[in-house]
Amino acid sequence: MRDAYKTMARTKTHLVQSREIATTCVCPYLFKMSYPFGVVGGERDYLVANTVHDVISLAAPTTILDNWQQGKSEIDFENITKTIEKESSGIVEKAIVHAKDKARTEGRAPVLETFDYEIQDRFHGLLMGLAKRIMKKYEQPKRAVTEITITNVKEVHEGRIDAIFEFHDGRYGLIDWKTNDINKATGGGTDKWQLIANFLLANYRYTEDENNWSRCFFGSIVYYEGAYIPRFPMNEDTINKVKNDRRFAHEILCGGRPHAQKPAFCPICDRDGESSSDCRFYREDSRRAREGNLPVDYAKIRRLLVARRYLVLDERGETHKHKFVINALIDRLGKDAALHELEKNGVIHTGYHVHSVNANSVTLVKNNNGGITLLEPRKIVRMIGKEEGNIPLLASVNEKGFVREVDDTRLVVDLDGKIIAERAQKQLSHLSIIIIPDEINLTRRVLEPMHRFHKLAADVMLPPEFFGNQNGYLT
Repeated sequence: MRDAYKTMARTKTHLVQSREIATTCVCPYLFKMSYPFGVVGGERDYLVANTVHDVISLAAPTTILDNWQQGKSEIDFENITKTIEKESSGIVEKAIVHAKDKARTEGRAPVLETFDYEIQDRFHGLLMGLAKRIMKKYEQPKRAVTEITITNVKEVHEGRIDAIFEFHDGRYGLIDWKTNDINKATGGGTDKWQLIANFLLANYRYTEDENNWSRCFFGSIVYYEGAYIPRFPMNEDTINKVKNDRRFAHEILCGGRPHAQKPAFCPICDRDGESSSDCRFYREDSRRAREGNLPVDYAKIRRLLVARRYLVLDERGETHKHKFVINALIDRLGKDAALHELEKNGVIHTGYHVHSVNANSVTLVKNNNGGITLLEPRKIVRMIGKEEGNIPLLASVNEKGFVREVDDTRLVVDLDGKIIAERAQKQLSHLSIIIIPDEINLTRRVLEPMHRFHKLAADVMLPPEFFGNQNGYLT
């Protein structure tokens, strides 16, 4: 076990997220704005979007699945939607109350009076889109898995999939809910690229090979009263673009400097969107640094900031180290032998089952005393349900939380809210649970102050005209 961790100390243990791959596919400079430069978007409030996600994550395996009907008419879709809404009213009410309580606890601005209506309206719109485009075409699934994080260590790829519908013949359908606005989803932009990246993860979950599409039935972005469904089979060039941009993002995270080519059209810079001035600033700043055209004092500060940014990225890789070790041992010893060895050395803990849920906490118990646990309060853990079949461990249903209480047979884990705890109970209750160590990734939060200091240094140390007439790069 020590050797395994020592080996990982010499390995770049970075994982690229599906949303980061999607951003890179739109424009590789957009990825670089986050890593390593630390540029963040404006102050957006995703409370409505996140609350709708909470609602539909509980409704999909229950009220939606129960009322799924294939091949109905337009009038039937309205009736199906109304039935699901009626049966989901308790879920909606709980999600709204929780969201408001959380907003007050976190000191956010008061929730708008229209908040309840926004939740109900977007939920209605998504149900209509699902009924008209997905239910109409496909038979009733046997199971729905929601908000599942899938990690494919071999391909250094991780993502969180909104919903996977499993069918009786072993195939699956993938859904990404578009909850942030009511605009139509199209075959372009980050929504499309994230869907394709998530296809690769879902293929891995069901076949252990991201290139095996044999069990992929359909995939869709469901938006307000509609859905985007890409044609199958997927274009090979499209799939390769996702893989190439994943490789580009991973190389940057590992400290490389791959060349970034601005696309013919970037929806951010070419529309003068948010962060476009930052992107233009860093492109020009990097070009001048390569050419040696920066003042000496400013160049020195710039070099220090860039070096520090890549040190922060190295620390980011540490947050995924446990997953790399677990995957390496499973590859070397086989799943059962690896789990036994990992538990013997206190890396993971097996044999837990869900006992109860209280507010935002899940209580797990062991049927017998498995020995002394090395878990302790406030440690970050991931609860993984051991599913039937050949589903990889790091692609099984799971939730992340903090250890609150622990002894040799009982474990209490705090989750990020009551809705998530309820979802964990529904998805993990009938499974044997494996506890693995996890970490929080705060990289972007650490990088942001460096971005602000870099821009401040440019404002103070460079003359306003230094980058020419660039529409206020330094503002």
